[in-house]
Amino acid sequence: MTQTLAPILTSIGQLEIRVGNLEEARTFYEFTLGVEVESMFGQTMMLRCGELSILVQEAKEQPIGCPIYFRVDGRVHEVAAQLKANGVRFKSGPSCIVEDFMGKSSWLAFFADPWGNPLALMGDMPVED
Repeated sequence: MTQTLAPILTSIGQLEIRVGNLEEARTFYEFTLGVEVESMFGQTMMLRCGELSILVQEAKEQPIGCPIYFRVDGRVHEVAAQLKANGVRFKSGPSCIVEDFMGKSSWLAFFADPWGNPLALMGDMPVED
């Protein structure tokens, strides 16, 4: 039986959506909706909506649901271990995706809810010497 935990996931850091055409998505989000485009790289566009980042990916296939990234800065490994102890099975990670940017590294760990909806931990960690 799973015990109720003190809140460990307290902030959404990013949402991800998939689109069929990145340029059409840029026109829609930037010019139709007025959402700030932070950057574009490859098949990816980063939008800023208040404090929330929206990752827009050009892809032929759509995921089951919109991935939700829980921000756990400085605690990626600790939170992943807590969730594993509670029965969560991770599909990948925690894995470092950016090794050293301004003294921090960025980490992701992917898992799903019982219905297959994609979830992830994301966090910046101090670079260890």
